[in-house]
Amino acid sequence: MEKIAVHSGHFHADDVFAVAILRLIYPKIKVIRTRDENKLKKVDARIDVGFKYDPKTNDFDHHQKEGAGKRANGIPYASAGLIWKHFGTKLVSEEVLNYIDERVIQFIDAADNGVSTYTFEEVKPYTISDFVSDLNPQWPNQTDKLFDKYFNEAVSIVIRLLKIEIEGVDNSIKAKEKIRNEIRKSNGKYLVLSEYMPWKKVVIEESNLKFVIFHDKLEDQWRVCAVPVSLNTFENRKNLPREWGGLAGADLQRVTKVKDAQFCHKNLFIAVVSSKKGAIELVELALK
Repeated sequence: MEKIAVHSGHFHADDVFAVAILRLIYPKIKVIRTRDENKLKKVDARIDVGFKYDPKTNDFDHHQKEGAGKRANGIPYASAGLIWKHFGTKLVSEEVLNYIDERVIQFIDAADNGVSTYTFEEVKPYTISDFVSDLNPQWPNQTDKLFDKYFNEAVSIVIRLLKIEIEGVDNSIKAKEKIRNEIRKSNGKYLVLSEYMPWKKVVIEESNLKFVIFHDKLEDQWRVCAVPVSLNTFENRKNLPREWGGLAGADLQRVTKVKDAQFCHKNLFIAVVSSKKGAIELVELALK
């Protein structure tokens, strides 16, 4: 694949992510931005343009009346999801592919298809789709040349983001068995790790633990973390005690009787202490 086309004008997260994915696989790929049918016939693939979805002809649009299909959970595909689905395994394993689709790509596809994935009462989240949209040139400085320039800049930013996401998921998978082994060795109430590892997904999905303790080597501190009830919430299985909230130093030490306690967040999901012994003491108190 040497030359692809996406639509001209305003760009969105789905076409930017689609091109970024392909650029990771084919670094020298040339991208033209057009809706001209004659030009579209002369490229190797059409992304988010052309009103056709057919992997055999490298057509990956979703704007046609019948769309481009849906996932099992009902989220319809947009161009980002289609490219990730058909080309992602050239970059990552199936496990990483599915994880990043669930974590990132589905939300982009949903937004581009006008499907809501969340509700809010007071403050609307600022999403990846919002961020990419804001990278477009703003009125009144809008020209085709400027749109193309900013599009390429947006693709470069998203390439960096995708690399970080892929690395993060790879690391989470590597850590998974270590975390599972530590869970098996734990007392069933809390987990103690000698260093930070991406623990959250495994602990939430595969245990009933209330707290995780780990050593922050950068700060040479021990951290006590409450385990959330799910990956996308700040609600915890068990909060740290209310009377600790917002206290630091001598004030926290006086209340807890843990002499090296340093800080407890006012929202009761994390505390910091100087030693492993102190961290365990805090957790034992919190469990009572």
